[in-house]
Amino acid sequence: MRDRTVKIWAVTEKGAHLGQRLCAALDGELCLPDKPWASGFSSARTVSSLGEGIASGFHGAGGHVFVMATGIVVRLIASLLKSKAQDPAVVVMDEAGRFAVSLVSGHIGGANRLAQEAAAAVGAVPVITTATDTHGIASVDGVVSERGLVVENPPAIKAVNMALLEKRKPLLWDPMGIYADMADLYVPAGERAEADVVVDCSSDPAKEGALVIRPRRVTVGVGCNRGTDVEEILEGVEKAFQAGGISPLCLKAMASIDVKADEEGILKAAERLGVSLSFYTKDQLSGTDGVVTPSAAALKHVGTVSVCEAAAIQSARMGSLVVPKVKGKNVTAALAMASSTL
Repeated sequence: MRDRTVKIWAVTEKGAHLGQRLCAALDGELCLPDKPWASGFSSARTVSSLGEGIASGFHGAGGHVFVMATGIVVRLIASLLKSKAQDPAVVVMDEAGRFAVSLVSGHIGGANRLAQEAAAAVGAVPVITTATDTHGIASVDGVVSERGLVVENPPAIKAVNMALLEKRKPLLWDPMGIYADMADLYVPAGERAEADVVVDCSSDPAKEGALVIRPRRVTVGVGCNRGTDVEEILEGVEKAFQAGGISPLCLKAMASIDVKADEEGILKAAERLGVSLSFYTKDQLSGTDGVVTPSAAALKHVGTVSVCEAAAIQSARMGSLVVPKVKGKNVTAALAMASSTL
């Protein structure tokens, strides 16, 4: 999972002083070249090579603010950029603290928001150049970032944003009502197959060219025999999604019983999936409403009639069970849906 810490980079002593102010406001980490003057900034991390230091944690950071010339930044990060869906926020500030420029990943990565926050911290002017923002329109990828959604096919964003700029209202399929407050920008689609923008968790294919957006509302509860390897656990999770016809991109969290807190396969599975992992006591699981597949074996071995179903429901903030227990040789998995994005 991505570390949410913002990295503040500076190459001069003056820039480092500005960087300190930004760190305090953004709860960031100051990163400096290994120069004699850098010793005056005791809390800073120093790097012998600026390029290598940036590259080593570029995509793992919550964002980057560079206090230096834009040209330097462009040359430093050019080879690191992958796509608007993967790149972190990149903001550039001048040493005088006059401007904060959103340079890369303005919407999905949150650079526009980071530029505004950095500017507010030091009294600078935020510079936002994305077309939808300059026209006062809520871009589809901006909303995705703000609401914790996931875009399945990022190349389709461009056509939808262009339609919004040209005041053409795309057809929207949104059964969960996630875009309900933006009714003036979209027209409700009569059926999923005709929609230009699909916002749901169904794994059914949308029409060709449609933008598909996934709400991260699904949690998976997992139970397993001791020593089950990560691949078998991941296979069990995949089978649960297949059984429910649900997109794995909607997965937000994994959960199990606390006696599995040291189960290496579960720990590695959550890490591989890039989701949070929580554990519940047998008493918490026993008191869970909505369990449909109680197990006498589970009661005998761990003291509760349900592990995977109850854990999924608990992790979904007492949401609804959408895929009951799917049982494999050594793994059980169940899916629950939260009532709002987790």
